[in-house]
Amino acid sequence: MAEVQALAGKRMVSYFRLLENARKEKAELVPLQGDSDMTFKRSSKSTTTKSGNISTSAGLTAEIDQTFYEGISKVSDEFYDAILEDKVVEYWLVNLDRVNDQGKFWAIYARAKVTEDKQSYKGDSTAERSPKMEVIGTPRRGYLTLSDYDQDMLAYAFRGLDKVTDTPKEDGTDGNGVAYEKSDHTKDTVPTNTTTDTNQGGNA
Repeated sequence: MAEVQALAGKRMVSYFRLLENARKEKAELVPLQGDSDMTFKRSSKSTTTKSGNISTSAGLTAEIDQTFYEGISKVSDEFYDAILEDKVVEYWLVNLDRVNDQGKFWAIYARAKVTEDKQSYKGDSTAERSPKMEVIGTPRRGYLTLSDYDQDMLAYAFRGLDKVTDTPKEDGTDGNGVAYEKSDHTKDTVPTNTTTDTNQGGNA
């Protein structure tokens, strides 16, 4: 029997879009996202008859809770639009550790109404948003493609300590670095220069 792979919560990422913009723009990664919770509920009712109990199920309801740290972003503003103007949103929860034989990522897709948007502005912490969404109908499962840009955003490249003065190449060389997988590890040695300044980039 194959070993069951546990899924890390941080590898489930959320995308968002106003439904009215579906023909104009791609969905966007929820920036600075924290926890994502999706809850399915189906209540049942038991009726007693002379020949035994009969159980009947009610319709499915689904709710989404999404937290993210507040920032100046398109998604942040559109969450305001969604609740203040009663707009339908599209929401995806994407599993980065599950792909099909075509290299597409497993995801749950839902259309929803934002029913609550709790905002927390504490003096000693980063501002936080906690929208709640009520799903319209039944969420759908499927597979989707992430662009190279999205995958770079989710699995960023190594960088050195120097300033990134030009357009980032995201290939491990930014900041005068070299990505581990692009170097010959067999030639690593212990440095013999004892005058190396260990305070570079830090506090003296």
